[in-house]
Amino acid sequence: MHTKSKGCFSYLENKMEEWIEKIEILLPEVQQYVLSLQEKNGVLLKQIEELNQELQQAQQQKNLYEQKYNALKVTQALLGSDETKAEAKLKINRLIREIEQCIVQLSQN
Repeated sequence: MHTKSKGCFSYLENKMEEWIEKIEILLPEVQQYVLSLQEKNGVLLKQIEELNQELQQAQQQKNLYEQKYNALKVTQALLGSDETKAEAKLKINRLIREIEQCIVQLSQN
């Protein structure tokens, strides 16, 4: 029985040595693969950062264009579609008078 367990131990020892050799052979490949993944990850993170910056700039530009568009809408609403410049000035003057009247009323209270 003692010889049998010695043979089993020897078999296990040989298998462990085989596995260790295989691990030692594969370890550099795995390390290289990890390094290449880290490099790719770095490149992808940089691309994400650049795309986020581009997105932020595009959003700022969109906001600016929205502000300009809204200002144009207000201007067109004041001018009207078929009114002349003189009529637009009269309309603006009337609005100014109304605002002045409101200020006077507020100052009296």
